[in-house]
Amino acid sequence: MRLQLGRPTGRPIAIDLGFSAARLLQRGGSDGRQIMAADEIPIPDEYGEDPIRRLAYLADELPRVLHEGPFRGRRVVVAMPGCATTIQHMQLDAAESREPELAIHTKLQAGDSEQMVRWLDVTDIHRNGKPQSEIICLALPRDMVMQHVEMLHGLRLDIVGVHTQPVMLAAAFNHINRRASDTDMATLYVDLGYGGTTVCITHGKQVVFARRIPVGGWHFDRSISRSLNCDLSAARAHRLAITAPEADAMPDRSQQDTSGMAILDAAIRQATEPLERRVGQDAPGISGNVTGAQAPTTAIDLSELLETLVDEISLCLRYHKGLFPQRSIGRSIFVGGESRQSWLCRHIVQAIRLPGQAGDPLARLQADESATGLLGWANRPRPEWSVASGLLEGAITRKAKA
Repeated sequence: MRLQLGRPTGRPIAIDLGFSAARLLQRGGSDGRQIMAADEIPIPDEYGEDPIRRLAYLADELPRVLHEGPFRGRRVVVAMPGCATTIQHMQLDAAESREPELAIHTKLQAGDSEQMVRWLDVTDIHRNGKPQSEIICLALPRDMVMQHVEMLHGLRLDIVGVHTQPVMLAAAFNHINRRASDTDMATLYVDLGYGGTTVCITHGKQVVFARRIPVGGWHFDRSISRSLNCDLSAARAHRLAITAPEADAMPDRSQQDTSGMAILDAAIRQATEPLERRVGQDAPGISGNVTGAQAPTTAIDLSELLETLVDEISLCLRYHKGLFPQRSIGRSIFVGGESRQSWLCRHIVQAIRLPGQAGDPLARLQADESATGLLGWANRPRPEWSVASGLLEGAITRKAKA
């Protein structure tokens, strides 16, 4: 079965199959700027590592949510789970570029299961004196995709697109990269999710780097659970109680020159590009600088996971620098449910020394409480809805093949 990759017509329902929740979103109105419906299905902790039970649970819950909410139509566009997506940068020589799919399957490091692959063209490079093409391979287990497709078809839903999370994450912010001059802006997106972290770097709208880091809220909770000998729910409550250091506990600004913080502060002050250039305000969907700070001291030692996360993000930045030595990343945008923990974002900003901002692509859309039964949803930041938002973007610029 060949899944449709083209841009769907009309306004379907977006379904983001996340690790901790499945999120459903639909836009409407004459200009598509109105949120017609939104809801989410939290995934119980005991289903987290059991894909069969997760799938059965979604099959039971999706009809209820679609029936009870103000969703219209049966057409859906879906983002597959990020934790199931293999993301791999590859280099193809001239011969391999003539049959890229064969070369990709040969080079792909994704276990024994048959994979459905898509790829993004990045740039032309030279290695060992030979021209090569740098690509990003995005692969999903065919059996997992088909299980979800059959489940959705069983609910009499019409699937008009199946996508991967890194591409949709970048698409959610197409509106801040709509000008021709925005192709000169390199942006780092950090999607801090519960099942892991997705890193994506774009030049304007073009995705030039992507990586999945297996460190997320679930991994922190599991570490806390082992330390405190408690279940994941109690561990999560413990983690969410962690707060950033108070202002008076922050380093004295007179000492920041020696600590390196002056460099970060200067970079943040100079990061004027994210402003809406016509009125000097933040572009819709991003807000407020994320200033650097050390992780707060807690009774549970989380340093190993934090170091792993920061090291992996730093490797991403170095890989991008190797591909594009003349391009500097001008900003980092934090999204995902775990980005609500400000101390985590601030810790990353201090470590990678890039201007940071909080992202909420739904902020530019009109919404009210009648669109959803989620309490307070329309009046708070919604960084965890970035992938769902990207699924509904009408103009997705990408070079993807399948």
